[in-house]
Amino acid sequence: MGRSLGGRSASASLRAVAAVAAMIMVAGCARSTPVTAADLPSVAPYTTPSTAPLPSQTSPTPTPTVSPTPTPPPKPVDPLAGVSAKTRKAFKPCLTKSVGPGGGGTCARLVLKTLKSAHYYRWGIASRVNTAGVNAILNYQRSRGLTATGIVKKATWVALATKAPALPNVLPKKCTTAKGIILCVDQAHRKLSWIRNGKVIKTFTVRLGGWNYHPKTKKWKVFATANGTWKVYAKQVDPPSENYGHGAMPYATIFYPDMYVHYSPGFHAMGYATSSHGCVNIGKLSQAMWIFKHTPIGARVHIFSPKAKSA
Repeated sequence: MGRSLGGRSASASLRAVAAVAAMIMVAGCARSTPVTAADLPSVAPYTTPSTAPLPSQTSPTPTPTVSPTPTPPPKPVDPLAGVSAKTRKAFKPCLTKSVGPGGGGTCARLVLKTLKSAHYYRWGIASRVNTAGVNAILNYQRSRGLTATGIVKKATWVALATKAPALPNVLPKKCTTAKGIILCVDQAHRKLSWIRNGKVIKTFTVRLGGWNYHPKTKKWKVFATANGTWKVYAKQVDPPSENYGHGAMPYATIFYPDMYVHYSPGFHAMGYATSSHGCVNIGKLSQAMWIFKHTPIGARVHIFSPKAKSA
């Protein structure tokens, strides 16, 4: 049996070789050169498919939006910053209170006491804000550039507590550059400057409008001296007055129907405890006579109230 199997194997091998040779001979009919390995098509080697997982097809997680941190509100300004502990204790309860004509209590006494220290109130500390007290408030408010109401509210409380300085004593250009004669009245400093061609010749202390009563109606109110510019249109030694009678306004330099520059016996006798009804009062007769004599008809009168920067 071994030989038979061997004979068959040899015979099969010979047939295979013959078949290959025949194929080569057939292929060789089409070309004149023998086939080489370079003439065979290149075949990529077989590789086992990768088992690595495919990339995730899910959408990327969005970055969360961070809300901006809100800006904290500014801290309220302490209106009493810098004052002593004693002053703070006295004034803080009064900052939200209003004290005016006839007002009483602890805050009213504090107003009068502080105004007295500031030399605007020169009388005894009353239990209530009297006429002198209201006029002291008005004069103080004007001196600090505050709105002159005669009523103490927060702005005036703060000025009193912090000892706010008086406004600078500066004349406006309307007075210092004017040609001719002009009477320049500064309500903040209670001064009348008599000026010729921009040069101050004389300065007078004056009293202005304030807390007073009407002689006919008997009603009390603030009679304000109006700011503005006017011209002197008349002068009278003893002008008649249906409200105040004769002798009330001697040597009057008249620039407005209800506002004169004149001598005031009341100002001479009582000072700033009372006020005018809007006129510019002179407390010395000789000074009123000088103004009367040297101020011509047509001269200008300028009245102004300077204001604080934050007022």
